[in-house]
Amino acid sequence: MSTNTAELAFDLHSGLATTSVPEFDELTKIGMAANLAIHIKGLGAIDYEVLRKVSDHFMSIPSLLLPEVLRVLSEIGFVRLVERGRRIEQVLPNIPAFDDVYRSIGDFADSELALNSHEQAILEILTALRDAPRNKDSLLNKLGIENDVFERCITIGGASGILSSVQARGRTMIISPFYFADNLDGLADAAVASGASAMESALKKVKDNQGWPLSLVAGRSEIGGTALPPTELALIHRMSEEGIIKPPTIKFGQKSESFVFTPRPGDARLSASNREIYERAMALVSAVRKGQLLPTQFQIRYPARILEELRERGHLSSNSEAHDQYHNLVVLRVAFLKQTSSGMWQLHLNRTPENEAALNLAISLLRTGNLANMEVSQEARIALTKDEEYVQSMISAAELKKRPKQLKDEQANYEFEQLLMKFD
Repeated sequence: MSTNTAELAFDLHSGLATTSVPEFDELTKIGMAANLAIHIKGLGAIDYEVLRKVSDHFMSIPSLLLPEVLRVLSEIGFVRLVERGRRIEQVLPNIPAFDDVYRSIGDFADSELALNSHEQAILEILTALRDAPRNKDSLLNKLGIENDVFERCITIGGASGILSSVQARGRTMIISPFYFADNLDGLADAAVASGASAMESALKKVKDNQGWPLSLVAGRSEIGGTALPPTELALIHRMSEEGIIKPPTIKFGQKSESFVFTPRPGDARLSASNREIYERAMALVSAVRKGQLLPTQFQIRYPARILEELRERGHLSSNSEAHDQYHNLVVLRVAFLKQTSSGMWQLHLNRTPENEAALNLAISLLRTGNLANMEVSQEARIALTKDEEYVQSMISAAELKKRPKQLKDEQANYEFEQLLMKFD
């Protein structure tokens, strides 16, 4: 649960950005700490003035709150602060390479912080919405949250973009664009037609078998050896056809095949700088799934291991199917083909940071079904390694953000007016 707390706090802060919501003070602070930690992991010493500007511009961490966020990370052991008096001059990241940032921050939150009723409620709501859209009335009844707290969370969520209310077949469906980015109307309608539990089950099976050929899903009514009831099978087809999930396609000879993945997440989980990496990762997974499940002659037995070999060696052994199987990777500039003999081709990786990141993501999709590190802004990490002059030139005065006022709370406004009346 601790990892869940930190991940959802990250999402919440990403959605609220610079909007002030006093109900979520502690949770927002944890989200800021998680955001900062994932961006400084693996970096060397960072000048505080550089960090102050970069964290405000890229991570929506106001400079006024940055010292408090850093002291949270210091207490966890993720940073060491170099100070002169009360002023922080340098930040020394100290996050172990294989440490789970979200788990450590979540453990701190669970043990050290007392979340209020609104914070607990939004965590429950977002947890439910990660897996499927939910009927608003059913969600309220299932979670057992007080109605005014629930409505306030829905209001804040709608105003900040964390949640979206969609009308489908006379029902109000709540969706989080953080976890489902495409065709929300179609998604809501499909959830009403089939039921949220059927959609949750279907998407869980796709997640466990990312990149499975759509023709095999349809022909065998199963995915990865797990049976798909008719409702779930119809759901996967509908989501593919309506662009809720966007299967990449590989052409080989006169045939073509589509490969299914879970829906594309929104900006909080897939930063703009990483969208191309995500597309390349899906192409990599599709290519090896084709060799695993639809081979012309030679079958790939361990698709994740093949990609690990490409990462380690920079190339794969030549074979006669490579030209068709890896064509998309050539188009996307992930790799190139070298002919070794008549009808035999060898795949070579174009070693760039983006392609290596795509390989890592593809391996994660095959092994765990999860996106990994796609919420990290590469521009922010690069800026953190530069000097203050570079950062200042990048963040011009014209781009200074105006911090919105806090989201209006009708109850708080009423109570304030009653207080003022006492002084009339």
